[in-house]
Amino acid sequence: MLEPSQIQGVREIRVGRFRIRALRDARFALDGGAMFGVVPRTLWQRLTPVNEDHTIPLATTPFLIEDDRHRVVLEPGLGLRWEEKARRMFHIDHGDGHEIGASLAALGVEPETVTHCLMSHLHWDHAGGACGADGEPLFPRAEYWAPASEIHAALHPDHLRRASYREEDVQPLLDHDLLGGFQGEAEPVPGIRMIELGGHSDGVSLILVEDGGQTACFWADVVPTRNHVHLPFIMAYDMNAALSHQVREAWIPRAVEENWTCLLYHDPLFPMVKFVQDGKRYTFEPIYA
Repeated sequence: MLEPSQIQGVREIRVGRFRIRALRDARFALDGGAMFGVVPRTLWQRLTPVNEDHTIPLATTPFLIEDDRHRVVLEPGLGLRWEEKARRMFHIDHGDGHEIGASLAALGVEPETVTHCLMSHLHWDHAGGACGADGEPLFPRAEYWAPASEIHAALHPDHLRRASYREEDVQPLLDHDLLGGFQGEAEPVPGIRMIELGGHSDGVSLILVEDGGQTACFWADVVPTRNHVHLPFIMAYDMNAALSHQVREAWIPRAVEENWTCLLYHDPLFPMVKFVQDGKRYTFEPIYA
């Protein structure tokens, strides 16, 4: 598995008045074939290390966004509430102080000072950290935002969705009246928009940070890593692969044309990149200090 010291590229940028920082949370691993869907292993194994059990190393990277009035967390991370069996199966490793609470503390940020926690969707690897080890909301004074369709899926999953959600990640937020759902598009903070798209899950959303003529986009699981920028590289986990392709076909070219900074949640090396076009395919360029 990759060590934190191997993480490369910048971890902090500015977008107009906003300061955006990548937070260290967890490292874990998922099946490589599932992560690349119909792409043959002979192709995807050139892009990433492969573990003995055919899993590939991934990260969970929340982002902290601040201006002079707001302190916003994009995705609360994997969380600490995992039994040993799951930790072994998914190679979950928080390292030495690398979970979202410790990462925020290292920056001098107390959980009580977070004003918003925005969740692109509610799969366990994205919403697992919404509540702390005690099962209570990690950010007790924050407004939590998620697509309404995701809240419904988390509380009432069918047999296709059951393995992707945990009710205990969501219900405490509702019990404390902290979680708000939206449909279509929302702007929890001026300059930060959540756009519901679907495909990977019922309501997976992009999160755009826009100010001063600049844009950063949090891609959630629409583009989970730098190796998923090429349009056909869609995960087998996606509920609607055809819709996923349509979403990617619409949004990735826009990111290239408008020179967005792209925030990647699952990439173990590069949490911030630029998408670029190379002939007929899309790829990435790292951002270095």
